[in-house]
Parts: sequence; structure tokens; C-alpha cells
Amino acid sequence: MKAFEWIDRVKSVRGIESDYAAAKLLGISKQAISTYRARGSTLDENASITVASVLGIKPEGVILDQAAERVKSPEARTALLATAERLCILC
Repeated sequence: MKAFEWIDRVKSVRGIESDYAAAKLLGISKQAISTYRARGSTLDENASITVASVLGIKPEGVILDQAAERVKSPEARTALLATAERLCILC
């Protein structure tokens, strides 16, 4: 899942409409969210932990998901996501 998809999930769960409000909640800049949307980039580990905390899910899930998004090897991506599934981190 791309970073902006996690942010949109936060917005949906919290009933937030604007990226500005989401940025304030997550402790990141509005520009960071714009960059995530434009470049399809991933959350760093600290932002992943914050997103997980706001969503009430295990931070390991978001961290592994974002690591899987960053890797270039399809095999590595599959291995990371399989590990998250096996451990029921993204359940």
C-alpha cells in the first residue's frame, strides 16, 4: 500500500476530510502528504509507527508493508508480505 493510501485510511477512520488536518494529526507537514501523493513514495519508520498508532493496529504491519513497497525485488516484496500475513500483522 502506498503512503497516501495509509493516510487516506487514517482520514477515513478518523472522519477527516482535509490533508491538512491529517498532517496535523500525524505530526507531518501538508507538503509531505502532497509529496506522498505526487511521487507515490513510502512512509518512513517513524511515520509508519504514528499511522499505526492512530489506526490502532500493530506498527510492525505498516513498517513491513512500507518496506515491501520500497524493495525492488518481487521476491523480497512477496517474502515481506508473506511474513506479515503469517504473523497476522496486517490481519
